[in-house]
Amino acid sequence: MNKDMIKRILIYIAGILILALGLVLNAKTGLGVSPILSVSFVLSKIVPLTFGTCTAIIYCIFVLIQILLYRKITLAIILQLPLSYLFGILIDFYNMLIPINNPAFPYAIIMLLAAIVFTAIGAFLMVSVQLIVNPGDGYVNAFAIVLNKPFGKVKFVLDLTLVCLSTIISFVVLKHLVGIGLGTIVAALMTGPVIHALDSHFGLSIANIVIASKTKS
Repeated sequence: MNKDMIKRILIYIAGILILALGLVLNAKTGLGVSPILSVSFVLSKIVPLTFGTCTAIIYCIFVLIQILLYRKITLAIILQLPLSYLFGILIDFYNMLIPINNPAFPYAIIMLLAAIVFTAIGAFLMVSVQLIVNPGDGYVNAFAIVLNKPFGKVKFVLDLTLVCLSTIISFVVLKHLVGIGLGTIVAALMTGPVIHALDSHFGLSIANIVIASKTKS
């Protein structure tokens, strides 16, 4: 294994750790969770399972959706299953580690902005090194390819679908809205632009590492 491949793996691991941290911080603001975790957050309030376990289950469903859309099973898709399990563990770890819950509004806003930055950095790092795809991005990409639509537009529609589904489940089962709020909207609107900014500044550097690792392998 050459040093550039090791760099890719380390960057990827950092991406997973940072992404999970960002998503948990988003949930702990009390302003609403990130759209991608909205369904798992609501389910964790209904069934006797942790937030992380529900997230792992939803991510596995995303993997199944990819298999159905592509009509084939590939190693790249299958590898997303252990990643889903690992991500669920990280969600629960950060949820237990961070004692803050529903802080005062000014602090919640600061926490939300930090969460968005962490989420964007984590997502950017994971995607840029081109290793195992995050199931949350993988199923969006599958829809984009099958429907021949831009990734960004498809992601917006699917995120909105998850938020709507979470809202319906909340009102039907819990009789009130859970996990959806200002933080959900702000995260949906701001995460993409922050990722774009990161890509503009650091995308080429990471791309060079990826190319070097493939050339030397």
